[in-house]
Amino acid sequence: MKIALVQLDANDRLWKSSEMAGLLRPLKDMDLVVFPECMPFDKSSSVEYAEAVSILEGVSRQSRAPAFMAGGYVLQNEIMRNAVFLTFAGKTVDSYFKRSPWQEPDISPGGESKKFIWKKGSCVPLICADAADNPSPNGTRMMYEAIRCGACSDVPIVVASYGTWLFEDYWQEPLKFWSRGTGAPVVICGVSGVGDSFEDNGILGNYGGGGSGVFWPDGQAPSQRKNRGIHIVDTVSSSMRSMPIPRP
Repeated sequence: MKIALVQLDANDRLWKSSEMAGLLRPLKDMDLVVFPECMPFDKSSSVEYAEAVSILEGVSRQSRAPAFMAGGYVLQNEIMRNAVFLTFAGKTVDSYFKRSPWQEPDISPGGESKKFIWKKGSCVPLICADAADNPSPNGTRMMYEAIRCGACSDVPIVVASYGTWLFEDYWQEPLKFWSRGTGAPVVICGVSGVGDSFEDNGILGNYGGGGSGVFWPDGQAPSQRKNRGIHIVDTVSSSMRSMPIPRP
């Protein structure tokens, strides 16, 4: 499977739904395109679930894009969710809600794992902290559910993230644990640049820093990229290449 990871800067000028078609058009030969967590619906969006679906389906029709994963903060029956949607051929096929909110007190967590299925493939979606909480009882349970959903060498786990420290043990160990434990490539799309600051257990950090790439289940070194760009993972040839973000 060829998976294109659109790694934007944390405060990128292209961080809006109106720019998505231009990002997708050059990627028509991909099997799947993945945007970072909360692209395009950040906390300021306040979109209803149905409106988010309509926007993403419009992007798909406008760009004639391959399958893509995108989403963010949406309201579902007055409940705030952090969601990722799978959209293909002008239709939103499925959605997944983040199950492990991190510094998101207003978010109601999802309750089940999913397997996204479309014409050219399938994957098990996760959102950011869902993949970082491992090894732990909750993480092990979610990993077991991912295996039951079909995660394997041909069905990757795909993580949309707006995190940081993707090159550090904070993320490296959990992602390696996921890939080894499920036997599946773990593909993560993060954000580059330097974004807003946060505090985690007394440690200050900034969102961003890059790290999009893939963690292989056979133990070979992860393939990751720091810079803003489109980073293409080929799970068949176990390779990765990069291309620049197209100009608007």
